[in-house]
Amino acid sequence: MNKSNPQLVTAGTASAVQEDTPYAYRDLALKSRREIHILKRLVTRFVATCTGKSSLLDKKLAEFRELLHVTQDVSPLIPRLAIIERMVGQHDMTQKKVESHLSAQFHASGETLKRVPGLPAQLKRDLRDLLSQPADDQTTRTQQLVKLLQLYERAVTLQAVRPSARHSETTLEQDQIRRVADELQNLITELDLDGEAGQRLLDIRQQLLEALSPATIIALTLESLKLILEATHAERRASQAFLAQVNDNLIAISQQNTRAYDHAHSLRQDHQRIDTLLGGTIANIERDLSAPSADATALSRSLAHALADLKALADENEALKNREQSLVEQLAHNQNQLNAVAEQTMDQRRRLGDQERKLLLDPLTRVYNRAALHDRLEHEYRLWRKYQHDFCLAVIDIDHFKEVNVQFGHLVGDKALKIIARSIYQCLRDTDFIARFGGEEFVVLLPDADETTRTDILANVSHTIRQLPLKFKNQRVSITASIGATLFSGSDTPTHVLERADQALYQAKNAGRNQIIWC
Repeated sequence: MNKSNPQLVTAGTASAVQEDTPYAYRDLALKSRREIHILKRLVTRFVATCTGKSSLLDKKLAEFRELLHVTQDVSPLIPRLAIIERMVGQHDMTQKKVESHLSAQFHASGETLKRVPGLPAQLKRDLRDLLSQPADDQTTRTQQLVKLLQLYERAVTLQAVRPSARHSETTLEQDQIRRVADELQNLITELDLDGEAGQRLLDIRQQLLEALSPATIIALTLESLKLILEATHAERRASQAFLAQVNDNLIAISQQNTRAYDHAHSLRQDHQRIDTLLGGTIANIERDLSAPSADATALSRSLAHALADLKALADENEALKNREQSLVEQLAHNQNQLNAVAEQTMDQRRRLGDQERKLLLDPLTRVYNRAALHDRLEHEYRLWRKYQHDFCLAVIDIDHFKEVNVQFGHLVGDKALKIIARSIYQCLRDTDFIARFGGEEFVVLLPDADETTRTDILANVSHTIRQLPLKFKNQRVSITASIGATLFSGSDTPTHVLERADQALYQAKNAGRNQIIWC
């Protein structure tokens, strides 16, 4: 095997290396330039990202960016890059603290906004949703801050227009308080309590007819509730005392009857014993008298013994009569006690009956009240559902009645209401129903009334009220009434019909009052 000459091989290799060297340098230079270009581009983006975080850091980054563009060798820039890296690290630590503080402030501001009164429900929901969302990065937190500022802007806008809203709210509160005063008047009227509490409630009712401040109305309402509660407790105590007294009386009568029964049983036994002794004595006398061998002396002696026995039996029988008389007197006493208990019970029943009638009658006008209306309306409604006859409900409101109270006083107004209620009642049939619904409003029920009948009745009511000869302080007062009427139909309920009649009444008032509107 032939071997090559080493010198020849070495020389050939060196020649080849010399030929490849320019290409290697060229490739290395290209690679270096590409890496420097990539590094410059990366550093440029890094500088752009970090710019704005700190003025000192911005200055260092600007210097580094200028040197990076004018130099081809990045090695001298390494120390500057290390300084910038350290500054960025310090800035990041500071930024984290700022972000932590910002997150805490975000939630604190959100909670503060939640406590602002009068915020709409939708704004509150948006705020709750915003506060419950997690913030995983700075971008999300920034978006949340923007949304919170938007919510603050909405809240501030609402607060800016709040004066008018507050005025409306105040008006609404005053209307509600006025409604409370009206309902309290109706309650006092329907309860019609007796005694000192009842008199004080009537005084409060008189006060409620005046124009009072909300604070005064609330105070009177609380006092009324206290008086009603005290009267209820007194009534309960009186009922408990009555029941306890009846119970004690019945127990005493029961015990006395038990003793009377035992006494009567003892008397019966004594009578039986006397009858037995009397029978034995008579049998002995008959035997002695019929004995053929009896001499006069023995017979006389036997009759003397028999006479003594009869006398003793007569004395004992007299004692039994006295005991029977005592028993009769005891039974008569028990009967009197039972009669007394029965009388007390009847009195209580009459009292409860009076209270029940009071609960159903308006004490001022003496027509039925709202509680009675609900009962009667439910009854007539069930009949209508069953038979589907014509059933009319009408609401009657006295026009401008408050002006009568203001001009002539509430006592005159009360007197007028009595006359009006009686006049409406006289216009109705026996099967119709009238109730005072509250204030100067009345409700009439006209069951089984055809179109002609119900139209004539309501027209007569309106005409009668208009023609009432009311005179106060030598001044004739003309009073009219607005009437809203409707019929039960379809799937109506009492609530729906009452609301519809109220709407008709509202239309009658808007049409100039003194009208009858059907709805």
